[in-house]
Amino acid sequence: MNHPLTRRAVLQPVAIIISAVMLFGLTSCSSSVAPKVARADESGNVETDPDYIVPEGTNAEILAFVETLKKRQPKINSQAEYVEFIIKSNRALVTAGDRILKQDPDEPTAAKGATIKLTALTILAANNVEGAGKQALELAAEFKADKREGVAKVGEELWTPIRIINSPSGTEAERKALADELVAELDKSKFSAKAYGAISHFTQILSENGKGNEAADLYDRLEVLARDSEPKFQPNADRFAAIARRLRLPGNLLSLEGKALTGKFDWDSYRGKVVLVDFWATWCGPCIGELPNVKANYEKYHDKGFDVVGISLDKSRASLEVFVKSEEIPWMQLFDEDVQKGKGWNHPMAVHYGVNAVPLAILVDKEGKVVSMNARGEELTKLLEKLLGDAK
Repeated sequence: MNHPLTRRAVLQPVAIIISAVMLFGLTSCSSSVAPKVARADESGNVETDPDYIVPEGTNAEILAFVETLKKRQPKINSQAEYVEFIIKSNRALVTAGDRILKQDPDEPTAAKGATIKLTALTILAANNVEGAGKQALELAAEFKADKREGVAKVGEELWTPIRIINSPSGTEAERKALADELVAELDKSKFSAKAYGAISHFTQILSENGKGNEAADLYDRLEVLARDSEPKFQPNADRFAAIARRLRLPGNLLSLEGKALTGKFDWDSYRGKVVLVDFWATWCGPCIGELPNVKANYEKYHDKGFDVVGISLDKSRASLEVFVKSEEIPWMQLFDEDVQKGKGWNHPMAVHYGVNAVPLAILVDKEGKVVSMNARGEELTKLLEKLLGDAK
């Protein structure tokens, strides 16, 4: 992220916040819930699949295996398969890093082994693999105290990300202390991308684990910090206030207004229906990937009181119209083509709620209250069954 106000499509949720980007350079979207995968066997290898068996040879041979694994591009047909690939790969990398460190390597090689092992453990922790969070935290503390400078640096660099990943299981006081630390670093660094990225990661972790109010409180602090800072950072204050507003949506009424692509939009007319408010764009791969699921649920539940409102962040009205027509999308689309106020990420509703990642699928109940901020995939179907009954 180049700037706190940067608006972009985020293809990976926090479950793989530092996984594919760091080790594999992949950009596919993934579920935050890790599937069950094989446990390591007695030799430390993941399973019998030869692609994940770590050689027991020299460090040079192990590092060559790591490079080969990083370059793998398996055929992946679903989000679950992608997550499974990430988990299997990183289990193997934990084993590889451990074997490198056990061979009494020179300092540069030890730093490589430490990076491989701790990064992989961190990714497993981010994917909710049981025990990985605790192991990563303990290993980071061990590396930080290591006398080898390169190894210690690895521990220092991943110390905060690992604490953020583990934060939901800690106490509220511990999370408050971590928030204080992150805000102080943001202030000290003059709103650096790295410092803001850590806070963004932290608040996403909190909101995904039912602690959205704590995340919103943190953005309240950032708003105050921005308003009291140098003039060039003050415009961030409104953005932070908008993000806090979004984070507080669960359980509360959603306000919505805007210009429709065709026809006239009246949010009040949707009361009594369960509505999916979908922030999306035709250029967003995960948005398009989710479309068949939304259409299938629309067909099953529309007669029972389910509807969808799309909020397009596209820049071109023409391209949006072509896509909606070709895909035969039957629900209302909000689109604002005002160059100054409503183009792309500057759609009034995206600005109002501080939307900086799509797709954002918000499910609203019959009373207009938000019941989910991530109503996608199977989760959407489950929620509709709960709110509207069996489609049959």
